Amino acid sequence: MQKSRFMLLTIGPAAIFLFFLLFAVLWSFYISFTDFSLVGRAARDPQFVGFKNYIKLFNDPTFYNSIKISFIFTIVSAFIGQAVLGLLLAIFLKQVNATTKVIVIVAVTLCWIMPDMVAVYVWGAFTSRSGLLNTILNWLKLSAVNWLGEMPLQTVTIANIWRGTAFSMMLFSSAIETIPPHYYEAAVVDGATSWQKFKSITLPLISPSILMDLILITMWTFGYFTLIYGLTGGGPGHLTEVFPVLIYNQAFSHYEIGYGAALSFIMMIIVGCLCGIYFILLRKAERMVY
Repeated sequence: MQKSRFMLLTIGPAAIFLFFLLFAVLWSFYISFTDFSLVGRAARDPQFVGFKNYIKLFNDPTFYNSIKISFIFTIVSAFIGQAVLGLLLAIFLKQVNATTKVIVIVAVTLCWIMPDMVAVYVWGAFTSRSGLLNTILNWLKLSAVNWLGEMPLQTVTIANIWRGTAFSMMLFSSAIETIPPHYYEAAVVDGATSWQKFKSITLPLISPSILMDLILITMWTFGYFTLIYGLTGGGPGHLTEVFPVLIYNQAFSHYEIGYGAALSFIMMIIVGCLCGIYFILLRKAERMVY
């Protein structure tokens, strides 16, 4: 009896969460086949329209634009930015003394734990016409730049790298710490250079962690909304309208909930395919290491 109660207490909350999650997903999937809206006749009496929303999105230029912008944002911000910078910082932390390590970890982690809306305010103030960035340019006798107007995608990409690198840094640091020191000692005896030790020891042994990091930051970055919407709202024009922002604009600015639900399921399929590829690579990497 006590065992049954214990199982109920441990499994029950997860089962309740799973029920509501599946209900929400199935309800959204159904809505994507209707003309459900927040206003008008479709709000009172939504009609089943079949694949009309999906046909509409595949004929919508803003859909293809948001796909392109989302992939550019994800590749540059997550892959080139967070993963590479996080790995470099992890290697750097392995080489420095304890005081420097603490300073770097605190500085980088503060960017990560900062609430989204605070980060929006910080970057909005930093890149405004009278902000610190343009003040520095004025000191250097350079022209001020309207960062969010002239280079909006570059600005939000750098902001997201600044915000998310801490996770990759901590994951890679933990992975590097698990590598037995005698591997490096043997490499030093053999006369290996720092690059050779990284290429032949560090990189192969932390490859599962690298792939796991890419899985997580791909999902987070491709579906990231708050910082981009808070800084630009997807504009100017559609220059920063990544997929989540497009979904929000269609569903809650244009009131087309059915169309927004259809866009959401296309996004879920894209992210699912990317994660599936990563998981295949992860299993191969784990077999090579172990």
